[in-house]
Amino acid sequence: MNQQTQPQIIGYKIQGTERDEVLNEMADYLASLGMVKSTYGKAVIQRENEFPTGICTEPNAVAIPHCERDGVLKTAILVGQPREDGVTFERIDVDDEYINARAIFMLAVDTDQGQLEVISKLMDVIQDAEVIDHIIHAKTCEEIKEIVTRAFANRGV
Repeated sequence: MNQQTQPQIIGYKIQGTERDEVLNEMADYLASLGMVKSTYGKAVIQRENEFPTGICTEPNAVAIPHCERDGVLKTAILVGQPREDGVTFERIDVDDEYINARAIFMLAVDTDQGQLEVISKLMDVIQDAEVIDHIIHAKTCEEIKEIVTRAFANRGV
């Protein structure tokens, strides 16, 4: 992956409990860091309604909400740790079936090619049950960032 698409990884402890509330909360946080435009949350929710991103990884499901690059200012992955039971997302692979995402990876990638590369590496990371478990049980945002940064580094990102 070239330096342009190297994502900045940010850990985040989610306060909200409902999907759209959480997506807006995460997008607003990215906007406050100058990573995305203020319209990013709305665009992510629209895309999520059309193309769900809940992934039934075992033993803990995840979600990878994102949208087109228009609203992205800088490439980042915001790794959100929800409260106890996770956040309900529709499954990516089965219509009208839902999962409780225990880790949410909001992508903000500023090139189409970069998005494909980041998603490809991220799919490898989320298949690692140990990594997801560590994210779920991390005590701080910094710890979440370190776990995911290390997981990406081990996969050549």
